[in-house]
Amino acid sequence: MEVEVGGVRVRFISWPEAIELSERLGRQILDSGFKPEIILAVSRGGLVPARIISDVLDVDNIVAMAVKYWAVAERRAERPIIYHGVEPSVVGGRKVLVVDEVADTGATLKLIIDLLNVMGAAEVKTAVLHLKSTSRFMPDYYAETITEWVWVSYPWSRWEDYREFKRRGYDISKYIDKIC
Repeated sequence: MEVEVGGVRVRFISWPEAIELSERLGRQILDSGFKPEIILAVSRGGLVPARIISDVLDVDNIVAMAVKYWAVAERRAERPIIYHGVEPSVVGGRKVLVVDEVADTGATLKLIIDLLNVMGAAEVKTAVLHLKSTSRFMPDYYAETITEWVWVSYPWSRWEDYREFKRRGYDISKYIDKIC
């Protein structure tokens, strides 16, 4: 479902759609022949897709790196900031799949790849549910492309989105209630 809220186009993703996108992405990676040893979930948005993809790929080793870029819908911080990372010994010499929910600018994925390369990862690939045309970074795998900018609201971030829009004076609960 897509609506406009306070001048911002918002696409609400349902749980069934999120699961289908994650499984489709997992099958795409599986079909490519890439077999990661570790899945690195970009926290918080990439946690749920990473868990589903790990099942498709039969990879139990999941770690998380917390990176924050977006503040309020359509407003971004100057650059992504890592506020919880992984130790080099965890990724060094290993094939790593980085999973996030969306590549909006691509800056978060680029930052993580650069860091993993410095840490000595053997190979790094990236996967997102949604690739926006605004991204300057092309992930290795993506389930869908979004050509016109829209705020994507995932079911696992519904309360965060609800609070952020409410702070701006908009109530999105009627939309959330329909999809979650």
